[in-house]
Amino acid sequence: MKMLRFFACLIAALGLCALINGCDSSQNAKEVSKEQTMPNQTLKLIFPQWQGGDIVGFFKDLEPNEAARGYVLGAQILDLLTSDINPSLDKNTAFVDISKDFKVDSKGARIVQGGVIDKEILLSQHKSALKILQSKNPAKVLTLGGECATSIAPFGYLADKYAKQGENVALIWIDAHPDLGVANDEFYKGYHAMAVSAIVGDESLRGDFALPAYIKPQNVLFIGLHSNEAEHYNARRENLGAHSISGKDIADNEAKAVSAMSAWLKERGITKVLIHLDLDVLNPKELYVAVGDTGVLSVANVINAINALSQNAEVVGLTIAEHLPKAELQLKAMLKNLPLIKE
Repeated sequence: MKMLRFFACLIAALGLCALINGCDSSQNAKEVSKEQTMPNQTLKLIFPQWQGGDIVGFFKDLEPNEAARGYVLGAQILDLLTSDINPSLDKNTAFVDISKDFKVDSKGARIVQGGVIDKEILLSQHKSALKILQSKNPAKVLTLGGECATSIAPFGYLADKYAKQGENVALIWIDAHPDLGVANDEFYKGYHAMAVSAIVGDESLRGDFALPAYIKPQNVLFIGLHSNEAEHYNARRENLGAHSISGKDIADNEAKAVSAMSAWLKERGITKVLIHLDLDVLNPKELYVAVGDTGVLSVANVINAINALSQNAEVVGLTIAEHLPKAELQLKAMLKNLPLIKE
């Protein structure tokens, strides 16, 4: 418990720093634009994309535009935390410039384009991320989001890179939700809930959100699913042939579940893995730092699962997604009313 309190305090302190100092990603993007290609190095990609989520309803005590764009601050805090842990990551950092325009219709609803909320903005940012990755040519990518769709471009880039080298690449999706939605899906039109569909090349998305390569659905392993959405899309997941180890399975018998993960990698002959960690997979009673609150995994469960995966295949991509620092957004609302801060 002491460790968790320390972690929470650290996030709050660093979050305050981000609020006060601004963390201008566009300026930082200019600073790193002169870097050479990095074929044997790891790129830290800061991708504070928020448009893929429609999450205002989860945070009715926050201003809608602040709640919707909370992922931006979430990515900034993740950047601060990783820099504190491993300062060498800052040597190879790139920022995906994003729009902060909060667009709604006359009824206050987010704008749907082609069956996807904010599609035009998302498409522009998707292309920008791919351009950065292809120009820098890193061997590995650490992506700090942002909502779940921030994994799509880096994982498509890495899938292409390693397929050309004859490697067998798998997607490990650690999430309470399967993110198997598609364009024009009546269930939900947020792009972050379509991320896995985009990475495996669903026809409703690949025409616009094209990737250099796609992951075979049979090479997708879901870890930690535990939500109404997971139940809703269970048939779609099974039809694709993607494997799943549920959150309940892990919580009930971690050793058995971890053994099953290792066995799956060996059975499929996987040599490289792309790991997406949605923080909502965590049990909110232990650590609540994301949008969703249906996760059942402990911090130790997640660490043990990822370590087991990394012992059986090389991790070449890791995304940390869906960080929504609600306490810091509430603090920001307070700071707006203080002298020397407010305009």
